[in-house]
Amino acid sequence: IVRTPPVEFSPPPMPRTQPRFELWIDGAKDLAKLGRYRFTFDTGEHVLSMQWVALPGFPSPSLAVGTGVNIGEDLTCRGRILIFSTRDREPGVLPAIYQRALKWPVTAVGQHGNYFLHSEGFKLFFEKWENSNFNKLAFFDASMCVTAMASIKNFLLLGDLRKGLDFVQWKEENDGNTRTLKRLSRSPPSGFITVLACDFVVCGKSLGLVALDHTGTAHLYQYSPHSDGREGDQLLRSCATFSMGYPCRAALRLQTEAGVQCMFMASGGGELLCLRPIDDTVYRIVATLLGMLATRLPYRCGMNPRAFRHHEGPPALVAPRKNIEDAVLLRLFAFLSTPLQAGVAEKMRLPLLSLLKSTLPCATCQLLNLAPALPAKSAGVGQGGA
Repeated sequence: IVRTPPVEFSPPPMPRTQPRFELWIDGAKDLAKLGRYRFTFDTGEHVLSMQWVALPGFPSPSLAVGTGVNIGEDLTCRGRILIFSTRDREPGVLPAIYQRALKWPVTAVGQHGNYFLHSEGFKLFFEKWENSNFNKLAFFDASMCVTAMASIKNFLLLGDLRKGLDFVQWKEENDGNTRTLKRLSRSPPSGFITVLACDFVVCGKSLGLVALDHTGTAHLYQYSPHSDGREGDQLLRSCATFSMGYPCRAALRLQTEAGVQCMFMASGGGELLCLRPIDDTVYRIVATLLGMLATRLPYRCGMNPRAFRHHEGPPALVAPRKNIEDAVLLRLFAFLSTPLQAGVAEKMRLPLLSLLKSTLPCATCQLLNLAPALPAKSAGVGQGGA
């Protein structure tokens, strides 16, 4: 690792400011006292990935952090893996309970079962804590540089710096001695996608693969073991592209209903977005309704809000599909006057109440489904309140 420049130079007359970053860990119960547990990184060291983990041999939960240092072309781009825990620690400077220096930036960290996952450039490693050390058990060679990672059951979704997505299967034999990582499929190589975040969406037995790129576009894919000559098998089937306006760096998959797992995204514009899977019948109703609203309602400067959501990029292997719709427009329909709603429902040949019942759940904030149910009041308390 080259840590000093290969040429000699005289220091500047005025010392330059060197950026240094800190990690703060606090509990959600008392947010008024931020920064009670803190750690200061080295000069020029940036945090590239973080993930809460519960690994055997470490306090649960622990925070795994991957960093990177890139000062210039003459110095080696390196990184570190650090694990922190606040258990049995007094407030103040928080030392890492484990750290390791690497010759690559650590752009992704995570956990799969009892295994610790991290990336070193284009390599993804599976490690297990044994004898006070991490032992490498398996690795996978990605395309250029792993930037994002998500997992569900024994499947992994890896986002790349330039090559889109890799859909990988983790397989471990019953004897525990044979472990393999096999690439099942990848995104089409014709389109170069810089993935900032990725995750899955689940609706019943259907699995969707979502990639969020640096232009603020969400790409929806589906894995099909059978190929039509252009997509499927070795290439993921492109289902839709949807422009969200701002890039999204963070994504989280949560279950909002029975058999439905949504993907929540935090954008650079301060928005909290949600990608919710729905069945084909409801989607056809929503798509038809939004098509009518785009032509029958006035919009600012006469612009078409649906055209804004179309992704502009290089041509793909197949014609772009429209399988994602903007639920914000559905809220406009909910607050229209009754004559306008009745006119739209008549054009669609559906009863108005049935149309509202089918579409309004799609326009409702999915965070409300995560709220805990209120405890039922007893009869005595109810009578006293009355």
